[in-house]
Amino acid sequence: MKNVASQRISQALAEDRPIPGRWSDASDDPNDVRALAGRARTLRAAWREPIADRAEFIVDRCTGRRVLDIGCVAHDVERMKSPQWLHGRVAAAASSCLGVDVLPEGVARMVEAGYEVVTHDLTQGPGPLADAGRFDVIVAGELIEHVPALDMLFTAARDLLGPDGELIITTPNPWAPHRVAAGQRGDCWENADHIMLAFPSGIAELAERNGLILSEATTTRPEARSRRPLEMARQVRRHLRGTAWLRLGFATRGPEKPVRIQAGPSLPSTHGPRGAVFVGETFVYVVRRRSDSASSD
Repeated sequence: MKNVASQRISQALAEDRPIPGRWSDASDDPNDVRALAGRARTLRAAWREPIADRAEFIVDRCTGRRVLDIGCVAHDVERMKSPQWLHGRVAAAASSCLGVDVLPEGVARMVEAGYEVVTHDLTQGPGPLADAGRFDVIVAGELIEHVPALDMLFTAARDLLGPDGELIITTPNPWAPHRVAAGQRGDCWENADHIMLAFPSGIAELAERNGLILSEATTTRPEARSRRPLEMARQVRRHLRGTAWLRLGFATRGPEKPVRIQAGPSLPSTHGPRGAVFVGETFVYVVRRRSDSASSD
């Protein structure tokens, strides 16, 4: 028999109510079942089937559109010479592409290479970007896990997106089974510059605080990616060159030793609505203005 809390949540979900602009529209208590049901409706409407490749998803959404790429400078400037460099691919596909970053040396290198880029800290507001007009797409690829001012991406979207625009955020999936299992063992392997891992309800909350809505959420599908011949060839080449990224970490409990993080799912798959399986390495979020939330792509 269901407990009282479970019954209340089921009843709240069964009610035919619109998705609230904020959980506080339903209750003063964020743990109230009405607030939780409203958030659940937002997430259920956002779930999408897993995708094969985060970069291809971004490039497809940016094709022929006006794009702002936030945090466009690569950690390693030499990566900008790679044909797989995300900003280079986006700039080639978009009708126009403006990059913004806080690293002046990297920006200078990109300008020398012919890209349109400005140095600016978006935590200080739109600044020079306000004169660039409205953007169709704002890209924040593998960025939110690095920045302390999480609101920055959402305030930028609020201020700089056009009426039909979308903010695309990609970030490590905190629910990926290999990541969960590593945490349970006490193994440390994440990028040392990461300060947090973003989960769907948190992204929905940040969006709502800025008058936006999480409209799509999905993960990558690693098994589909691994079967692609081109990617397999790249993996072999990286291993031969000794540049492959191995999921190796360090045990923070027990004897000091390196540990291998399992690349494949090590926990049972988690199935969500519409058959979504949240086991991929990367989560992909699409945020839009609330007036555009009725559309379901």
